[in-house]
Amino acid sequence: ACSTRMSEAHAGAFEASLQALQHVPFQAALVTDNEGVVLLRAGEIADGSLQRMAATYAQSSEHVATKLGMGKNRTVTATYENAVVVHASCAPLVLTLMADAQANIGLLLDAVPTITAALEPLRLAAEVAA
Repeated sequence: ACSTRMSEAHAGAFEASLQALQHVPFQAALVTDNEGVVLLRAGEIADGSLQRMAATYAQSSEHVATKLGMGKNRTVTATYENAVVVHASCAPLVLTLMADAQANIGLLLDAVPTITAALEPLRLAAEVAA
């Protein structure tokens, strides 16, 4: 189930878009603003570590990519002993997906455009509010 601080329509669209991950050992997904405030959440998150990672991504990735002259950052993938985490920028929002360590990273990355498209109304509302 999906919990939210935003409208039920945004939560419903987000949850429906996560069907793109049906063949991935998916654990959790978060949508945060660029300060790390959770706007939408799906799946089980044991502690606040995923939220902290999303906030760190939002604050540092754009800065580093700009300094390196690499252009705008789209995604960052991190692999850990027990999990794979994909952060995707849909400024001013950050989408964070977490799956089991053996998850197919390509399938996670392939799902990002579907999920971010479903987040577009929320992204526009957050952009206006910012």
